[in-house]
Order: sequence, then structure tokens, then C-alpha cells
Amino acid sequence: RKRKREEETNVQQLLEDIKSGQFKQAYLLYGEEAYLRLQYRDRLKNALADPSDTMNFHRFEGKNTDPAGLIDLAETMPFFAPRRVILVENSGFFQKSAEQLADYLKSPAPTAYFVFVETQVDKRNRLYKAVQKYGRVTEFQLQDERTLMKWILGTLKKENKKITESTLQLFLER
Repeated sequence: RKRKREEETNVQQLLEDIKSGQFKQAYLLYGEEAYLRLQYRDRLKNALADPSDTMNFHRFEGKNTDPAGLIDLAETMPFFAPRRVILVENSGFFQKSAEQLADYLKSPAPTAYFVFVETQVDKRNRLYKAVQKYGRVTEFQLQDERTLMKWILGTLKKENKKITESTLQLFLER
């Protein structure tokens, strides 16, 4: 229950950053709940920069991502924009060593903003601790059935739709 409250608080803080436009320079979105993780990735990414701006928005994916290359990119001034946004997904940096990047996050270029998206992390990892200290970490755990029911009913209500309880149960099973 305590862990669930922490997750809700972290999500609220993330939403507040997006709403206020007062961003941290590093974000880590992680956890087993892929749908929420990717939803918030997109919301954060779109709030930080226009993803179609190929000059100032950069996306990297996979375990072959080079931390030194990310740092070089972060040190490059943005081109006619307030920020350079670097999205890094499924890098494995939070399970193996990425010491150089962890050190860099202590004092990054003021225009560099990192968004890391991972399924699993090691909370003892130096990069995890650096993002936790200097940025914002948000975990997305698998949702229980009750939470999913509330979410489905809320979404349907917004669309002025109704669902029977038996249909909702069938929907959840699938």
C-alpha cells in the first residue's frame, strides 16, 4: 500500500512538471507497466520538445547506446530552441555500469534534458542514484484489477459509454 502511494505521488510530481513547464534535467520512467510507462514518456517528450524537431530532439534505443556520445550531444547547444532533449530507451544503463553518464548528471549542460525509459533497473546503480538525486524517478508497476476497472470505467464515462459488469470482466480477462 505504501509503495502504491509513493508511485501515485511520483506520477503526480511528473504531471506537475509537465503542467508547470518546470522540468528536471533528467527523468527515469521505469517499471513493468508498459502502457503507462510509454504514455508518460510521450507526454513528457511532447512537453519538453517537438519530437519532429530533428535538430534538438534525439532518440536512442538499445544496449549499444554509447554514454560518451550522449554526453557529447548534451554538450552541443540547441539550434534555435531552449532545450536539447535526449530520449534513451532500453539501454540497460540502469542495470550495468554507466559511470561517466552518472557523473555527468551532477552538472549537465543547462540546455540538456534526458529522458530514460527502462523496464527494469537496479536501485543500487550509480546512474539510478544520480537521476534520483538530480532529476525525477517514476516507477510504473503492474496495475491491480481494481485499479484497471476504475480506469476503464473512467475512460468510458468520458466517452459517454456504458459497460455491463459481465462485459467488463470479460474485457479484463482478455
